[in-house]
Amino acid sequence: MTGAASGLGRAMSYALARAGARLIAVDIDATALRETERHRPAGTELVIEQTDLTDEAAVEDLAERLNARFGEIHVVFANAGIVLVKPSIELTNADMARVFDINVLGTFATARSFGRRMLAGRGGKLILTTSQAGNHGSARWTAYCASKAAVTSMTESLAAEWGPTVTVNAIAPGAVRTRINQHVLDDPEYLAALAGSTAVGRLAVPEDLGPLAVFLAGPGSDMMSGTVVSIDGGKK
Repeated sequence: MTGAASGLGRAMSYALARAGARLIAVDIDATALRETERHRPAGTELVIEQTDLTDEAAVEDLAERLNARFGEIHVVFANAGIVLVKPSIELTNADMARVFDINVLGTFATARSFGRRMLAGRGGKLILTTSQAGNHGSARWTAYCASKAAVTSMTESLAAEWGPTVTVNAIAPGAVRTRINQHVLDDPEYLAALAGSTAVGRLAVPEDLGPLAVFLAGPGSDMMSGTVVSIDGGKK
Protein backbone atom coordinates (compact mmCIF):
# COMPACT_ATOMS: atom_id res chain seq x y z
CA MET A 1 0.00 0.00 0.00
CA THR A 2 1.58 3.28 -1.07
CA GLY A 3 0.54 6.50 0.63
CA ALA A 4 -0.03 4.43 3.76
CA ALA A 5 1.17 6.95 6.33
CA SER A 6 -2.19 8.68 6.75
CA GLY A 7 -5.72 9.15 5.44
CA LEU A 8 -7.13 6.64 2.97
CA GLY A 9 -3.92 4.64 2.79
CA ARG A 10 -3.69 4.12 6.54
CA ALA A 11 -7.37 3.20 6.86
CA MET A 12 -7.25 0.74 3.97
CA SER A 13 -4.00 -0.74 5.31
CA TYR A 14 -5.59 -1.43 8.68
CA ALA A 15 -8.65 -3.02 7.04
CA LEU A 16 -6.44 -5.29 4.94
CA ALA A 17 -4.28 -6.20 7.95
CA ARG A 18 -7.39 -7.10 9.98
CA ALA A 19 -8.50 -9.30 7.07
CA GLY A 20 -5.26 -11.27 7.40
CA ALA A 21 -2.99 -9.64 4.84
CA ARG A 22 0.74 -9.34 5.42
CA LEU A 23 0.80 -5.59 4.91
CA ILE A 24 3.71 -3.53 3.58
CA ALA A 25 3.04 0.17 4.17
CA VAL A 26 4.97 2.56 1.89
CA ASP A 27 5.25 6.33 2.13
CA ILE A 28 7.79 9.15 1.91
CA ASP A 29 6.92 10.38 5.44
CA ALA A 30 8.96 8.22 7.80
CA THR A 31 7.54 9.77 10.96
CA ALA A 32 3.94 9.20 9.94
CA LEU A 33 4.81 5.68 8.78
CA ARG A 34 6.07 4.86 12.25
CA GLU A 35 2.73 6.09 13.62
CA THR A 36 0.93 3.81 11.16
CA GLU A 37 3.03 0.91 12.42
CA ARG A 38 2.59 1.83 16.08
CA HIS A 39 -1.21 2.03 15.90
CA ARG A 40 -1.81 -1.01 13.70
CA PRO A 41 -4.58 -3.36 14.84
CA ALA A 42 -3.48 -5.74 17.57
CA GLY A 43 -2.14 -9.04 16.35
CA THR A 44 -1.65 -7.90 12.73
CA GLU A 45 1.52 -7.86 10.66
CA LEU A 46 2.61 -4.56 9.14
CA VAL A 47 6.02 -3.70 7.70
CA ILE A 48 6.96 -0.10 6.81
CA GLU A 49 9.09 1.10 3.90
CA GLN A 50 10.06 4.73 3.28
CA THR A 51 10.26 5.43 -0.46
CA ASP A 52 10.01 8.47 -2.73
CA LEU A 53 7.63 7.29 -5.45
CA THR A 54 8.69 10.10 -7.78
CA ASP A 55 12.09 8.40 -8.02
CA GLU A 56 11.48 5.56 -10.48
CA ALA A 57 14.81 3.90 -9.65
CA ALA A 58 13.83 3.85 -5.97
CA VAL A 59 10.46 2.30 -6.82
CA GLU A 60 12.14 -0.38 -8.93
CA ASP A 61 14.55 -1.09 -6.07
CA LEU A 62 11.62 -1.31 -3.64
CA ALA A 63 9.84 -3.87 -5.81
CA GLU A 64 13.00 -5.93 -6.15
CA ARG A 65 13.75 -5.89 -2.43
CA LEU A 66 10.20 -6.75 -1.39
CA ASN A 67 9.95 -9.62 -3.84
CA ALA A 68 13.30 -10.95 -2.62
CA ARG A 69 12.24 -10.67 1.02
CA PHE A 70 8.61 -11.83 0.86
CA GLY A 71 8.40 -13.78 -2.39
CA GLU A 72 5.90 -12.88 -5.09
CA ILE A 73 3.62 -9.98 -4.15
CA HIS A 74 0.16 -10.53 -5.58
CA VAL A 75 -1.76 -7.42 -4.48
CA VAL A 76 -0.53 -3.83 -4.75
CA PHE A 77 -2.45 -0.66 -3.95
CA ALA A 78 -1.00 2.39 -5.73
CA ASN A 79 -2.70 4.93 -3.50
CA ALA A 80 -0.20 7.78 -2.93
CA GLY A 81 -1.32 11.23 -4.02
CA ILE A 82 -1.48 14.91 -3.18
CA VAL A 83 -4.08 17.66 -3.49
CA LEU A 84 -3.48 21.17 -4.85
CA VAL A 85 -6.28 23.75 -4.80
CA LYS A 86 -5.30 26.98 -6.53
CA PRO A 87 -6.83 29.46 -8.98
CA SER A 88 -5.89 28.26 -12.45
CA ILE A 89 -4.64 31.70 -13.50
CA GLU A 90 -2.01 31.35 -10.74
CA LEU A 91 -1.21 27.69 -11.46
CA THR A 92 2.34 27.30 -12.75
CA ASN A 93 3.86 24.54 -14.83
CA ALA A 94 5.89 23.65 -11.76
CA ASP A 95 2.67 23.24 -9.77
CA MET A 96 1.24 20.97 -12.44
CA ALA A 97 4.48 18.97 -12.65
CA ARG A 98 4.53 18.40 -8.87
CA VAL A 99 0.97 17.06 -8.83
CA PHE A 100 1.57 14.87 -11.89
CA ASP A 101 4.92 13.62 -10.53
CA ILE A 102 3.19 12.09 -7.53
CA ASN A 103 -0.36 11.36 -8.67
CA VAL A 104 0.41 10.09 -12.17
CA LEU A 105 4.09 9.22 -12.57
CA GLY A 106 4.41 7.82 -9.03
CA THR A 107 1.31 5.72 -9.58
CA PHE A 108 2.60 4.49 -12.92
CA ALA A 109 6.07 3.69 -11.56
CA THR A 110 4.45 1.61 -8.82
CA ALA A 111 2.20 -0.21 -11.28
CA ARG A 112 5.03 -0.81 -13.74
CA SER A 113 7.61 -2.11 -11.25
CA PHE A 114 5.26 -4.46 -9.42
CA GLY A 115 3.24 -5.30 -12.53
CA ARG A 116 6.36 -6.42 -14.36
CA ARG A 117 7.04 -8.97 -11.65
CA MET A 118 3.43 -10.11 -11.51
CA LEU A 119 3.44 -10.66 -15.28
CA ALA A 120 6.62 -12.73 -15.00
CA GLY A 121 5.19 -14.76 -12.12
CA ARG A 122 1.79 -16.06 -11.14
CA GLY A 123 -0.09 -12.82 -11.72
CA GLY A 124 -1.79 -10.51 -9.30
CA LYS A 125 -4.03 -7.54 -8.65
CA LEU A 126 -3.23 -3.86 -8.96
CA ILE A 127 -5.61 -1.36 -7.38
CA LEU A 128 -5.11 2.34 -8.13
CA THR A 129 -6.67 5.26 -6.27
CA THR A 130 -8.27 7.77 -8.60
CA SER A 131 -11.10 10.18 -7.71
CA GLN A 132 -14.51 11.36 -8.75
CA ALA A 133 -12.62 14.58 -9.48
CA GLY A 134 -11.17 12.77 -12.48
CA ASN A 135 -14.62 12.54 -14.06
CA HIS A 136 -15.38 16.24 -14.12
CA GLY A 137 -13.65 19.57 -13.71
CA SER A 138 -13.93 21.75 -10.65
CA ALA A 139 -12.95 25.37 -10.13
CA ARG A 140 -9.44 25.73 -8.64
CA TRP A 141 -8.87 21.95 -8.76
CA THR A 142 -7.43 21.89 -12.31
CA ALA A 143 -4.17 20.10 -11.51
CA TYR A 144 -5.77 17.50 -9.26
CA CYS A 145 -8.71 16.79 -11.57
CA ALA A 146 -6.41 16.40 -14.59
CA SER A 147 -4.10 14.06 -12.69
CA LYS A 148 -6.92 11.81 -11.55
CA ALA A 149 -8.40 11.71 -15.05
CA ALA A 150 -5.02 10.35 -16.12
CA VAL A 151 -5.11 7.67 -13.41
CA THR A 152 -8.59 6.59 -14.49
CA SER A 153 -7.40 6.23 -18.09
CA MET A 154 -4.25 4.44 -16.91
CA THR A 155 -6.39 1.89 -15.08
CA GLU A 156 -8.32 1.01 -18.23
CA SER A 157 -5.21 0.89 -20.41
CA LEU A 158 -3.18 -1.34 -18.09
CA ALA A 159 -6.12 -3.69 -17.60
CA ALA A 160 -6.43 -4.13 -21.36
CA GLU A 161 -2.70 -4.69 -21.79
CA TRP A 162 -1.89 -6.90 -18.81
CA GLY A 163 -4.89 -9.21 -18.67
CA PRO A 164 -5.50 -12.01 -18.03
CA THR A 165 -2.39 -12.39 -15.86
CA VAL A 166 -2.84 -9.12 -13.94
CA THR A 167 -6.13 -7.41 -13.15
CA VAL A 168 -6.11 -3.62 -12.74
CA ASN A 169 -8.94 -1.75 -11.04
CA ALA A 170 -9.37 1.60 -9.32
CA ILE A 171 -11.17 3.12 -6.37
CA ALA A 172 -12.76 6.50 -7.06
CA PRO A 173 -13.77 8.24 -3.82
CA GLY A 174 -15.79 11.40 -3.66
CA ALA A 175 -15.03 13.93 -0.95
CA VAL A 176 -13.39 12.31 2.08
CA ARG A 177 -12.43 13.88 5.39
CA THR A 178 -8.63 13.56 5.29
CA ARG A 179 -5.71 15.65 6.45
CA ILE A 180 -4.60 16.61 2.94
CA ASN A 181 -7.88 18.33 2.09
CA GLN A 182 -8.75 19.62 5.56
CA HIS A 183 -7.88 23.19 4.53
CA VAL A 184 -10.83 23.04 2.10
CA LEU A 185 -13.22 21.26 4.43
CA ASP A 186 -12.61 23.82 7.16
CA ASP A 187 -15.02 26.11 5.26
CA PRO A 188 -18.42 25.35 6.89
CA GLU A 189 -20.47 26.48 3.89
CA TYR A 190 -18.41 24.44 1.45
CA LEU A 191 -18.54 21.42 3.74
CA ALA A 192 -22.33 21.66 4.11
CA ALA A 193 -22.76 21.98 0.36
CA LEU A 194 -20.61 18.91 -0.29
CA ALA A 195 -22.42 16.80 2.29
CA GLY A 196 -25.80 18.00 1.04
CA SER A 197 -24.99 16.97 -2.51
CA THR A 198 -24.67 13.29 -1.54
CA ALA A 199 -27.57 10.84 -1.35
CA VAL A 200 -26.33 9.58 2.04
CA GLY A 201 -26.14 13.11 3.40
CA ARG A 202 -22.54 13.10 4.60
CA LEU A 203 -18.92 13.03 3.51
CA ALA A 204 -16.94 9.81 3.67
CA VAL A 205 -14.33 9.12 6.30
CA PRO A 206 -11.24 7.06 5.42
CA GLU A 207 -12.58 3.98 7.22
CA ASP A 208 -15.48 3.82 4.75
CA LEU A 209 -13.01 2.60 2.10
CA GLY A 210 -11.64 -0.31 4.13
CA PRO A 211 -14.24 -2.95 3.19
CA LEU A 212 -13.95 -2.03 -0.50
CA ALA A 213 -10.17 -2.40 -0.35
CA VAL A 214 -10.54 -5.86 1.18
CA PHE A 215 -13.02 -6.87 -1.52
CA LEU A 216 -10.81 -5.68 -4.38
CA ALA A 217 -7.81 -7.49 -2.91
CA GLY A 218 -9.70 -10.75 -2.59
CA PRO A 219 -11.27 -13.39 -4.86
CA GLY A 220 -14.57 -11.52 -5.11
CA SER A 221 -12.96 -9.18 -7.65
CA ASP A 222 -11.44 -11.92 -9.83
CA MET A 223 -13.81 -11.14 -12.72
CA MET A 224 -13.18 -7.40 -12.50
CA SER A 225 -10.53 -5.55 -14.51
CA GLY A 226 -10.47 -2.05 -15.91
CA THR A 227 -13.24 -1.18 -13.47
CA VAL A 228 -13.38 2.13 -11.60
CA VAL A 229 -15.47 1.70 -8.45
CA SER A 230 -17.16 4.86 -7.21
CA ILE A 231 -17.55 5.35 -3.47
CA ASP A 232 -18.97 8.83 -3.22
CA GLY A 233 -22.21 8.62 -1.25
CA GLY A 234 -24.35 8.81 -4.38
CA LYS A 235 -25.81 11.86 -6.07
CA LYS A 236 -28.97 13.70 -5.07
